[in-house]
Amino acid sequence: MTSLSGWHPGEQTIQHKLGYTDSIAQGWQWIEGEMPEQHRIFHTTRLPFIPITTLDSEGRPWASLAAGPTGELGFVDSPHYTKLRMHVRVVHGDPLEENLKLFQKGKGDMLIAGLGIEFSTRRRNKFAGHVTSVKQEGDCAAIELEVNQAIGNCPKYINVRDLIPHSDIHPEVKYQNLHMSDTDRLPDELIDMIHASDTVALATYYHAKKKDELYFPSHVGHNMRGGRQGFVRAMRSNGRTVVVPDYSGNRLLTSLGNIETTPSAGLTFVSFTEGHILYLTGKARTLVGQEAQEIMPRQNVVTTLYVTGFVFIRDALTVRQRPGTDVGRSPYSPPVKLLAEELQGTTSALFDAEVTVSLASVEIHSKDLATFTWNASKPLLIQPGQTAVLDFKELLGSAQYSHMAPWNPASINDDRIRTWTVSRANTPPEKSTQFALTMREKKGGTVTGALFAIARKLAAQRPDLLEDSTPLELKVGWVGIVGEFTLDMPLEEKTEAPKPLLWIAGGIGITPYYAMLTALTTPLPSPSQAPSTNSKPWDINLVVSTREPDILSSLIIRSIHTGSPTASSTRIRLTVDVFTNAAFEPPKVPPTPLVDVTFRTHVGRVDEVFVKNIPELAERVVYLCGPPAFERIVTDALSAHGVDKSAIKSEGFEY
Repeated sequence: MTSLSGWHPGEQTIQHKLGYTDSIAQGWQWIEGEMPEQHRIFHTTRLPFIPITTLDSEGRPWASLAAGPTGELGFVDSPHYTKLRMHVRVVHGDPLEENLKLFQKGKGDMLIAGLGIEFSTRRRNKFAGHVTSVKQEGDCAAIELEVNQAIGNCPKYINVRDLIPHSDIHPEVKYQNLHMSDTDRLPDELIDMIHASDTVALATYYHAKKKDELYFPSHVGHNMRGGRQGFVRAMRSNGRTVVVPDYSGNRLLTSLGNIETTPSAGLTFVSFTEGHILYLTGKARTLVGQEAQEIMPRQNVVTTLYVTGFVFIRDALTVRQRPGTDVGRSPYSPPVKLLAEELQGTTSALFDAEVTVSLASVEIHSKDLATFTWNASKPLLIQPGQTAVLDFKELLGSAQYSHMAPWNPASINDDRIRTWTVSRANTPPEKSTQFALTMREKKGGTVTGALFAIARKLAAQRPDLLEDSTPLELKVGWVGIVGEFTLDMPLEEKTEAPKPLLWIAGGIGITPYYAMLTALTTPLPSPSQAPSTNSKPWDINLVVSTREPDILSSLIIRSIHTGSPTASSTRIRLTVDVFTNAAFEPPKVPPTPLVDVTFRTHVGRVDEVFVKNIPELAERVVYLCGPPAFERIVTDALSAHGVDKSAIKSEGFEY
């Protein structure tokens, strides 16, 4: 029988803030007062460790990883539907060590919560209750607990891992600061660990007020959040605020509800390959709407943790990810969103409410490739290589809630906001009131599907509106300009030769180079019109792998400015290597005094043999844009021939 009498005040508050009250009004009844038999079997036979929440002497929640001495399964048994017994290895420095001592000293009840999670299957089951006894046995402890809450949990953001026992651990407390001063910061090494993580354990606490404790007794909670690497962000500005985005789940909001009433939390990050563990605790807040957007643009709900204590222990986890295995990323996880402060001081610009954007024209290149040109109501500064962020909610409507969608996982967190690299705009320092986006229709894509449907209908019924689409008055929301995949543009003529460039593109990844070519071949403002004798040519090798060589090559040529040279002209020696399995005759390039263009054709894919023979490879500044698999192959080939991976400028397909 459930021990709950409904949602506690904090849960009611956050559910109301997010508008979920009606949809989950009776959801508290899903939480049972004892463990179902399948949960007992799961906890006792399937798990090498169980993340748990306990409180310290100040009532701060910490997330620990309870594991047996050897990392093997079976360190837990369950003699009754309401009882669990754990035989755990207590690592020195783990907050669990001191929290267990508090109970042994008779310092009151010891609340506990845990989350049984099987990383190989994403299966999760939660429990909560209190500790009834602790027996210390050297560096191990036998912990008995009474369970009064149990529920199956949402698995959809968990990343799949193959974990194996690793009993030969040598824990070392490298950092420990349990009571940070106002000027203390997390070491940069730990912030880097947070940004490299794809999983975080979340510990929370609901401390009942006197008037509520009869119906809603105090308890702790535990949850696990997953996403893509770096989905949790840490503010380097103060070195201690950690931001966790909230993704669409089962909408019970028990963790956020606890924080709403008792604003504290613990976060724990783990290196599954090296066994390092980072424990954080501190003051927590959940921000909604504009408050959240000001911290993490495009994210409507975030939880912030102002860290007041932390511990970092090396080589502490008794399991490891099996060597040679990959992580199975959850298909539901949205792209990583950066903090507003991470975008400040860059060339990115977000959320200018005064800007509106409307469709100006459409040029269809093939059945699934087209250029959409947009008019902006306000001049925009766009660096060559940056991306425009547009909001299509007004055109398409908001996505309806769905807990799981195996047929289309990406739809779960679809905010109708999309980014595309700008393929044409004015060259800085001039601003643009018009910009073009060359895009490919994504199969099943909500936004590109709608845009291409409009384009096809116009082509069939009103081709005149392709050339001038302004009568349609098709407006979409403006979010901003982002991206650091940019070209360092000269503001004046230079006498020294610019560094040679290597641009590599996979398919539609060629888009940013169109804007870069236009920028480099557009004459710079100059008071003098006399011929320049000192200007040195840019040496650019553009390598593109494509199934549509004719279309992409024609767009390359069209991107080159063909005006008369002036004293401030920039000349280019451009070599284009086209890799394709399609029949392709290199195009005839119209003569221009600004650019010398040579096309070369290759069959197959970009490989190490080709990379090895690129002239002056070690001297070139390398840009890489394409699908993830393409980028990995090319990066490995470049690295094999002496190119520093960290020096490669790359641009993913998602923002």
